[in-house]
Amino acid sequence: MDIPRTWLDAAGIRSADDLVADVTPDGLVLRADTLRRIYVEATGRCNLACAMCPRTAWDAGAGDMTDTCFQALLEGLPDAPPDTVTLAFGGFGEPTVHPRFESMVDAARRACRRVEVITNATIMTPALAASLVEHGVAQVTVSIDGGDDEAYAAMRGRHVHPALAGIEHLREARRRPGPRMRLGLSCVVTRRNAASLPALLETATRLDLDFVALTGVVPTTPEMAADSLSAHAAQLSGYDPAAARPHIVMGRLDLSAATRPLLEHLLQELPVLPPPAMDPGTWQNRCRFVREGVCAVTWDGRVAPCLSLLYTHPEFIGGRQKTVQACTLGQVERTPLRDLWTGEAYRAFRRRVRAFDVSPCLSCGGCDISSTNEADCFGTPFPACSECLWAQGLVLCP
Repeated sequence: MDIPRTWLDAAGIRSADDLVADVTPDGLVLRADTLRRIYVEATGRCNLACAMCPRTAWDAGAGDMTDTCFQALLEGLPDAPPDTVTLAFGGFGEPTVHPRFESMVDAARRACRRVEVITNATIMTPALAASLVEHGVAQVTVSIDGGDDEAYAAMRGRHVHPALAGIEHLREARRRPGPRMRLGLSCVVTRRNAASLPALLETATRLDLDFVALTGVVPTTPEMAADSLSAHAAQLSGYDPAAARPHIVMGRLDLSAATRPLLEHLLQELPVLPPPAMDPGTWQNRCRFVREGVCAVTWDGRVAPCLSLLYTHPEFIGGRQKTVQACTLGQVERTPLRDLWTGEAYRAFRRRVRAFDVSPCLSCGGCDISSTNEADCFGTPFPACSECLWAQGLVLCP
């Protein structure tokens, strides 16, 4: 099918771009396979030592991104209209402990890049909050893992009050005239804090926050695996509800005392087909990093296709240990990021992951092949995404 060049130009699709096709309830949607978002690990250091943090499971060192490295990252970004490429300062370190964090934000904004910040907010000052607003930061996500002091302390080993104070500084700063900065929360849900989360949602409502993201834990230790609330959901990853007998098709119901027994039973069994108004394709596993044009850069400039593959680390899944090997595609001081993105090796990787034709390791229980991500029984080469917790929808990124 020939698509008029004028249509492609209006959609911002260049002749050199790969096209990605998605079938939706509204028909076929075409978009360019362009780089839209980069997680920037400004530093590998953090001022906290949280129980669920994957940083405790590897020995990769921790330093600060140098000015030279960050400048190379900026200069290597693709040409794009202002604010269409996002730099999300986050990763596995706390960006605000970088001694030149504000200057990095300033440089990114002067380069006309959209900026987001993911922070624990425990060292957020009124001056820093005001600086983020003045620089036009689009969004700040505060990691706060518990709805009360006891739950937060069980996860983070300290009181919640500094984080709440940081949120108040951000709320006060964004009252100033100008574009409104989105402000929300991200919370890792485990057995330690689950009972407190209704209070966290009430807090978010009271503070007029824009969003709350609740995510499962990356089980890098046996203790974290025991704390996970996603074991049953993990076993059902890749499960096709159409194979269930009998089929159950159900419309939307209120959650109430009357419907709770039915809904809890369905959540345990999950033989329910999507409601007629929902796209059946949403049941399929998919990589949001590849689908949404995302990559990640470590504090020392290494480029990875996602957060899961930034560092080699263990994961404890289904009572067994898996070693997830890091995948490095290049280094920003050696090769511009735009060239890495458009290089044939990275493009071929994205085409393979978009198809997501991988073995259903989580639902079959695993084997010796799945003890690493080097391959799977379908013959998928490294990195094999068969048990990726992000692609199964068990872990979410802020």
